[in-house]
Amino acid sequence: MKPDERFQCVEGCTRCCTDKGHPLELTAGDIVRLCRQLSIGGRDFFDRYCEIIWNRVPDSFLLIPSVGLKFPCVFLQESTCAVYDVRPIHCRLFPEALVIDNCGPGIYRNCGYQCIDKGFDPSMYRKVYIRRLKDIDRHELRATASCFDNFKYCAEIKTEQVKDINSFLSQVHNMEKTATKRKLYYEMIDKRHRERVESVFMKKMEKLDMKLLEEDISYLTVISKSFRDFA
Repeated sequence: MKPDERFQCVEGCTRCCTDKGHPLELTAGDIVRLCRQLSIGGRDFFDRYCEIIWNRVPDSFLLIPSVGLKFPCVFLQESTCAVYDVRPIHCRLFPEALVIDNCGPGIYRNCGYQCIDKGFDPSMYRKVYIRRLKDIDRHELRATASCFDNFKYCAEIKTEQVKDINSFLSQVHNMEKTATKRKLYYEMIDKRHRERVESVFMKKMEKLDMKLLEEDISYLTVISKSFRDFA
């Protein structure tokens, strides 16, 4: 892909690396690539760089846990990504996948995302690349769900709680709305359940760690290579 066909961030904008309202969920492939790049195991990687993030399942009152990067992103150094060559797949897809998915960047408008407020129009070749990357992403997400089995550990919130949160959010500035919503959802989850989920996921990271040490990761072989070839 020619340099002028690649997506260019707005210089100085780091909103997607710092917005706590939209933390970055990691795939199992992301974890493998980053662990290899950093020469550490899964448990150490989690301790240093990760946390459990809770996303609301669409059209439900369930919150599903997953492994995500601590935000602001710990790999953001002097407004530059320190692991750019092996950056997570969802970093590579944003914001162009919003156009490919036809869901639009609506919830990101006027929230500090300069690329979205400025507007962007991926080239035909770039759209082909994003679709190819989305195919890889789907494969990685299936492997991740198999690895963590995270739907078993959902937390449920009540209708009344959601109404109270939405009422409160009506008074919050747009820039902070999604981050505030996440914080309030998190506080609704029973502390013992949060601690249990973190303990379970840590053990799963340790198993992934053993697979890395043994180089026995056949189910991730295709998806865990470097993305250098994909630009």
